[in-house]
Amino acid sequence: MAVVLVRAIKEIAGVDLVAEYKKANFVTEIGDLDKAYSAEQRTAIVALEYAGITNVAHFNPGNSVTRGQFASFLYRTIENVVNNPEAGVAAVKAINNTTVEVTFDEEVDNVQALNFLISDLEVKNAAVKLTNKKVVVLTTAAQTADKEYTVSLGEEKIGTFKGIAAVVPTKVDLVEKSVQGKLGQQVTLKAQVTVAEGQTKAGIPVTFFIPGSANGVKTPVTVEAVTNEEGIATYSYTRYAATNDTVTVYANGDRSKFSTGYVFWAVDQTLEITEVTTGATINNGANKTYKVTYKHPETGKPVSGKVLNVSVKENIDVTVDKLQNVTVNGLAVVQTSDNNTRAAQITTDSKGEATFTVSGSNAEVTPVVFEATPVTVTNTNGTVTTTGYTQKYTADTLQASAAKVKFSALQADYTIDVTRDGGETAAIGYQNGRKYKVVVKNKNGEVAKNEVVNVAFNEHLDRVISTNTDAYFVELDANGSRVYKPTLKQITVTTDAKGEASFIIANDKVSTYATPVAWIDINSAFVNKQGTLDEGEPKAIAPISYFEAEKLDGASLKVKDANGRFRDTADLKGDVSAEFKVDLVNQSGSSTTIGTLEEVTYTIYNTGSSVIYLGDAGLTTTVSDTAKISPNRSQTVKLTGNEVLKVSSYDGKSGSVKVVATGKVRHDGRDFNFTSKEATAKFTATNEVSNLESGRIASFDTSRRTLTIIGKTAIRYAGETGKNYTYRDEANRPVSLTNFEKALVDAAKAGGNTGLEITYEAKDNDITFYLKSVNAPAPINTVEADKQAGIDALAKAKSDLDAAIKAVKEDNYQDKAAVQALVKTATDVLTKANATKAEYENAKTALEAGLAKLVKAPVAPTVGKIDWDTNNEIITITFASNVIIDDKQEFSIDSQKTTVADLGENTVGLLFTTAPTNAAVGTLKVKVAATETTFEKEFTYEVAFNPTATNKWTVTLKN
Repeated sequence: MAVVLVRAIKEIAGVDLVAEYKKANFVTEIGDLDKAYSAEQRTAIVALEYAGITNVAHFNPGNSVTRGQFASFLYRTIENVVNNPEAGVAAVKAINNTTVEVTFDEEVDNVQALNFLISDLEVKNAAVKLTNKKVVVLTTAAQTADKEYTVSLGEEKIGTFKGIAAVVPTKVDLVEKSVQGKLGQQVTLKAQVTVAEGQTKAGIPVTFFIPGSANGVKTPVTVEAVTNEEGIATYSYTRYAATNDTVTVYANGDRSKFSTGYVFWAVDQTLEITEVTTGATINNGANKTYKVTYKHPETGKPVSGKVLNVSVKENIDVTVDKLQNVTVNGLAVVQTSDNNTRAAQITTDSKGEATFTVSGSNAEVTPVVFEATPVTVTNTNGTVTTTGYTQKYTADTLQASAAKVKFSALQADYTIDVTRDGGETAAIGYQNGRKYKVVVKNKNGEVAKNEVVNVAFNEHLDRVISTNTDAYFVELDANGSRVYKPTLKQITVTTDAKGEASFIIANDKVSTYATPVAWIDINSAFVNKQGTLDEGEPKAIAPISYFEAEKLDGASLKVKDANGRFRDTADLKGDVSAEFKVDLVNQSGSSTTIGTLEEVTYTIYNTGSSVIYLGDAGLTTTVSDTAKISPNRSQTVKLTGNEVLKVSSYDGKSGSVKVVATGKVRHDGRDFNFTSKEATAKFTATNEVSNLESGRIASFDTSRRTLTIIGKTAIRYAGETGKNYTYRDEANRPVSLTNFEKALVDAAKAGGNTGLEITYEAKDNDITFYLKSVNAPAPINTVEADKQAGIDALAKAKSDLDAAIKAVKEDNYQDKAAVQALVKTATDVLTKANATKAEYENAKTALEAGLAKLVKAPVAPTVGKIDWDTNNEIITITFASNVIIDDKQEFSIDSQKTTVADLGENTVGLLFTTAPTNAAVGTLKVKVAATETTFEKEFTYEVAFNPTATNKWTVTLKN
């Protein structure tokens, strides 16, 4: 029928209702379109709804149409579409008993300019719909059910609709039955209506009734409100006196549908709950603490000694099977009957405050605090005694609720990934088995280090009797060797700095299997124990492993580590060879005697920055160039099956190597090739600190936070980004960085044989220092040593300046004033308080530089040679440098006088007529000529005669 009408309208009136409702984004409210047999039927029904030809919640597309129904459809088609040329641009639809929607093809800009009329029905208001501006919402008087109404825009008819009966709710509830209000501020009451299925919740009138008081302080309130699309009606009001109101809300169409609540007015909020422990989700077994404040309603001041009850709403007035597993202050709160009512009671202190703690497991509750009513008795003398307080919750009690809190295993906080290291099948025996790796991350995707993970077998934990396993976990001793414990069915492992841990499972029986399951026992406060897997805890089920008899499964390449064990990688000293070896292995990757290894081809890659070579360590001087491998280069060698490949670091330097091996295996009379296997080694120079190093501390620097082990380069002991530092004393107890540095400083200060030995251990980014006292020289505190060196250097600089000033002689310079000025400047620095080493040094340099620029006195000529005759009458004195000889000067000695003679070539001649006979001294003067840097100066020499000496004549500079 719907399809027939839509097709007819398009053919006769030229109106495509389907296209128009889709263009208008019309949304149907018919609830049983899914019962139509085709898409065309569904779109036709919506088109009739859009045009106002039908207006029902359920169209019943599968039912037959009576002649009367079809006549009604045909009439509305003629009225709304055929006789109304504008019917294509508007659709009319009744939403509820007081609401009609008119949908236009275009958005409505000015609804006030539109004059909507409805026959026999008052239009109280017209407004554009907030969610669709093409829709105008008309608020009407109450409609008569099933009555045909015509809507006009001005004098022009735009559509018809059938009146809808008023919806009578099946239930009315106050959203909050106990509300606290502050005087002078509005309190908003909310009523939620419930309607029969298929009926609209919007536009349903309800009445709020609040009685007044006899003294007139409270005025009575009776007000009608209409529900919104969510079925909520609201009313706001205020009071100006501390009082309590009883609020009743009821459905206008049926006063038996009502709800009662209470408003407690006060000058400030009387009862308030705040969270001390934050968070809406709490771990099972953990506590969440709240603070309660109680103030006097009339004064707003804190009240001490106020007794209050605490419970949870979910445990009030429920059956026993619905009780939540929670406690308040350790008490299991409950209210299932008058005989089974328990609430925790708290009493406010002098600040009007009290606290309570909620704890639970796998529960979600709403804490509620409510007034406790005193239980009193009247004594024979008329006095009243309080014997206790009620613990029962009632809706008319002053109360405050906290937000809902959930107690659960915090599954979202962790993710666990368990991978199997190897294939699905493993060889039997504890030396074989299968290794697994566990990776734990927190809710942010970051690795969770130091997390304890429980591991067991799912076959034991799945509670299925038919599934079981004989598998067990393999324990490792302190040396990493495997320990046979066939009864070990559950273990714990701790993640490292990368959030990783590993475990090994084994089985002694063939054709068996095991499925490890790993979980974090977050319900236990102490996790270093064997945990129980609880529902909701983060867990991961690992891939299954099957166990069979040992067989040849391939080969593996290993390198010997510092402890003599063959591993995938090794950290070695620079003076030790890396030994690589290929082994035949079984399904578990363990060495096997099955098969024979015939030949191996090794490719050696230098992945470090220093030269490496093939051969034993320590052969640096004799190793050939052909055996050397430079950085980023490789070399290939072929060895017999049992030979060990040795690779060493040239000159013991730091470096690294990667070795890849391929080869041939013989088994059961046939040859098999094995694919590439890889192992790596790292060399650490002997003067560098390895990942595990022990030695005596030579020095330390607390400013740079470094220490130096004897014979090693300095290492950081704190402050490096991305590193986690731990310090331990001789008893392996953890100590703080402050106390670690104090031990260093105290040992250095004590001096003598108060030495310290350190063990340095590096595991990824976790660095541990183990400190131990030894009878050896104390370490040097380089900070203090540098400080003393600075003091000594300062004193030396000052002393050097003082000596330089004292060494200056004015007579040695032509410009005496300039000399005095230079000396004064230097002396000012010397006597300056708190002068620095640099100031002393700069002053000395400036003094010396200034003096160097002045014209100086020449250097006194030295006597090169003295000659005399046997009679001591002719004496010649030759100077080693140029001199000016005054041949007019008179020379006198032992009463003998003579004239000085210039004999040339810087030689002075003394010619006596009578030779001196007694020891005596005479004076001789010579000059040195001026140069660019020196002035002319006369020098005086003493010429001495001693007739008894071997050297009878000597010449000595006098000035």
